[in-house]
Amino acid sequence: MVGYNFEECTLKQYESAVSSVGATASKEPVSFLQAPFYGEIQTKSGKDVVYFLIKKDEKLIGSGLAITYTAPGGLRFLYAPYGPISSTWDEELLNELRIFLKPIAKRLGCTFVRLDTDDLTAETSAKPISAKVARTASLQPRAEWVLDISQGKDALWMGFHKHARYNIRLAERAETVITHYAPQEAPLDDFFALMQTTAERDNFGIFDRGYYEAYLSSLSDTDGFVTIATIDGKPAAAALFVTYDKQTHYVFAGSSNEFRKIAPAYAVLWAAIQEAKHYEATLFNFGGIIDDVKSQELGGVTSFKKRFGGYRVTHKNPYDIVYKSFAYTAFRLYKSIR
Repeated sequence: MVGYNFEECTLKQYESAVSSVGATASKEPVSFLQAPFYGEIQTKSGKDVVYFLIKKDEKLIGSGLAITYTAPGGLRFLYAPYGPISSTWDEELLNELRIFLKPIAKRLGCTFVRLDTDDLTAETSAKPISAKVARTASLQPRAEWVLDISQGKDALWMGFHKHARYNIRLAERAETVITHYAPQEAPLDDFFALMQTTAERDNFGIFDRGYYEAYLSSLSDTDGFVTIATIDGKPAAAALFVTYDKQTHYVFAGSSNEFRKIAPAYAVLWAAIQEAKHYEATLFNFGGIIDDVKSQELGGVTSFKKRFGGYRVTHKNPYDIVYKSFAYTAFRLYKSIR
């Protein structure tokens, strides 16, 4: 009989274990949302974070990072964004995981634990939850846009849509200055100001300044970079990029109103794609695009990202392990009538 063992651990233990086996044995690149530094960011932001290791016959085969969230009505749950990660999934592992997580959920006052890994529902009898139940603010996108950047610079350039190439050249003619910063050296005030401008212009919510400060202070020089485009000495566009498991992620971005006709965001991304190669990334993840679950107005954002070439990666809905049936039933009812 296979012996699975789960161990709750500290951030340092989690970091050491993950580092010893790369980003753990996974068939696909592991999202930075399961990286130790992401847990540190969430802790600095005031959330409870749980780290655990998965072993098979005493050999490390996976790991998990889960974060507490609060749904409407004060219902708390644990969510493992694009995780946990394991080289093996079967019924015994799933059953042992249910047992392991139960006292942790009780300790944190959580009604359920949400596992968001495609392999779990693909290789066990676990059924993904419905789109209505899945739809929460914490849920990560069900579709992402990814570009293979292992090819050469010329091939990447020719793979861009003509509108992307035009806007990049437009920024060059405007003598746009592109600067890459290590996360802890990036000008947070400029970055946050551009985020605020974009949020007001496009009518979407952003985090408070402290959240972005937590991000930048938690990332090392090898974890990512901030790219800022300056025109006429003024910040025109900026973005934060995070690299993990040879994949660079486009995480946050903002731009000014003054230079919208130049569209400097294109130049920022082109520069970031080239910079990502210095971090040994082979994939460039543009993040979420329009999908049928999140129901966000991402038509414009999706078109923008697709102009750089690439392909769609689709995620299944997550799986919920329920520990408080009555509260969870009420939660499902609430989600079904919203």
